[in-house]
Amino acid sequence: METIYRDEDLLSVNKQRGRILTVFFSVTAAYLIFCVAWVIYFSTLPYEDPRQTLPRVLVYAVTALYIAFSFLFMGIKFHRVNKYHKFLYYVSEGLKYEETNYFVCFAKKDLQKDFVDVISCVFKTWNKKKCEWMEREVYFDVEKEWPDLEHGDRVRYIVQSNFLIQYEVLERGALKDEDAFPPEISSTGASKDTKEND
Repeated sequence: METIYRDEDLLSVNKQRGRILTVFFSVTAAYLIFCVAWVIYFSTLPYEDPRQTLPRVLVYAVTALYIAFSFLFMGIKFHRVNKYHKFLYYVSEGLKYEETNYFVCFAKKDLQKDFVDVISCVFKTWNKKKCEWMEREVYFDVEKEWPDLEHGDRVRYIVQSNFLIQYEVLERGALKDEDAFPPEISSTGASKDTKEND
């Protein structure tokens, strides 16, 4: 089976997360040292000294810059990396489901799931109760190399939280005329507690 996510992905995003936190705490420490130094200087000045204006202006200006930096850096950059880290952790440890269906196409949509940019992989599955074909959408991380799937391929795949994490093409171009016959496959949702190692 082709594996989309590997242990290296989690380690890489964990390092990136660590670097972001290191930068943030370094800037915070520098900001605090700067403020404490100017407060000490300010407290040594005589009452109503004209030089009191400079430390006030500098501390106010640097505080505004620090707040803007914190919002942009932690509220956007770190937040996104942290969410991706959490997503990869769930991919590694979460419940997985295996299905076998026919691949139809990739649907390029402006989608985000769990703060991950995705495209939709559309599959056809045969509904035995209704005796008709139904569409099954599975999400795929756009930052990964697209899977080698073509229209009509019979595919066994594993999903976690509806994200494609492993796949195997069982038969190329197996679905010729989807109105002509129901497939002889089962599309079960049997849960897997651990990842399959094929």
